[in-house]
Amino acid sequence: MKLFLAFFLLPTVVFALPSKNTQFKNSLKVVIENASKPDVRPGMVVASPSRSQPDYYFDWVRDTALTYRALIDYYELKKDSQIKKMIFTWIDAEAYRQNQPTFTGLGEPKYFIDGSGYTGGWGRPQNDGPALRAIAMIKFARLLLAEGNQDYVLKKLYHGVLPADSVIKKDLEYTAHHWREPSFDLWEEEMGMHFYTLLSQHTALQEGARLARELGDGAAADFYQMESSKIGLMIKNEFQDSQIGLKATIGLVNGGLGYKNSNIDVAPLLALLHTSPYQQLFSFQSRSVKRYINTLTETFKNLYAINKTFPDLGVGIGRYPEDRYDGYHTTGSGNPWFLSTLALGEYYCQTGAMDKMEQQVKRALFHSDRQGALSEQFNQNTGHMQGARELTWSHNAFMTAMMRCNLI
Repeated sequence: MKLFLAFFLLPTVVFALPSKNTQFKNSLKVVIENASKPDVRPGMVVASPSRSQPDYYFDWVRDTALTYRALIDYYELKKDSQIKKMIFTWIDAEAYRQNQPTFTGLGEPKYFIDGSGYTGGWGRPQNDGPALRAIAMIKFARLLLAEGNQDYVLKKLYHGVLPADSVIKKDLEYTAHHWREPSFDLWEEEMGMHFYTLLSQHTALQEGARLARELGDGAAADFYQMESSKIGLMIKNEFQDSQIGLKATIGLVNGGLGYKNSNIDVAPLLALLHTSPYQQLFSFQSRSVKRYINTLTETFKNLYAINKTFPDLGVGIGRYPEDRYDGYHTTGSGNPWFLSTLALGEYYCQTGAMDKMEQQVKRALFHSDRQGALSEQFNQNTGHMQGARELTWSHNAFMTAMMRCNLI
């Protein structure tokens, strides 16, 4: 097996692993490119430049919110004027699409590159998007307030009137009124109540309550905090599990996928990271989280041949063990994803396990093309990249891990 894998990895190993700083610069470059396509409405982000096999040349609210959360973090660190200009353009684009007619209102997950809602069959609604967008914009609002730009915040981001006419306020109102409703998960496959969606909603309303109070909208602040507390209670009561630590989904509608039976999924880890440092329900060192991380790691360590062939690297992590999406079809076998593998590294640095964090980064870089490219997945047997090329989420996951771990 080792000789077989070494042969197929030969095109990759001729290039040395890039340094973390070099890959960070490459990832930032790709993110900016994917957020600046000339044929795409300014402020929107293509999930990948890939237009076929698979076609990801669309904008997903979730992916774009995570992309701009990373760019906002970068702006906080570097005060880069180009990035700040991009963020303002993104806010305008989101304000535009919030007012576009779609099948599910603000729960619409996917948009054409002109800013109109996707009209084909899809897993909708996906109610994590408005919450993630609110979390990112609330952080930017606080940066602007610290810079003395209250006028822009009150005009564009949070205006305390109903019906809502500002971006954050619209997302918070939608989240507060719709969180009880089943929606599709972040993988767009199962309708139910999801840890990822609920923790995002809980955190958005918690932070929204704080911002609303700071801006004099006390009644809304009380309402958002009340709904946030209700969500938090549900998560604590319904999603902790004595065997696997944290469950990904409850209350499946129509039986879900049918073959996804373990409820082991990287989604709760992503939820913990994407709501950090704001959510207070679970510390990274809590018993449930530690049990969950151990379950997740051991499951994928034993599942993928690539983890056994190169055991000195970190663990390649996929979406969930029963996954059948191979980057091209849903009838294949799932693989490790770059964003999942990097997420485990980010978790380790949050808990002080920097050696393990370094190994996760090495695992991701080992399977890249060593020249800056990161696709969606890498094959569980050969280690080759596959799926959507230059996936924006893969690159912003690398950026976020580096920034959160103070490695740039």
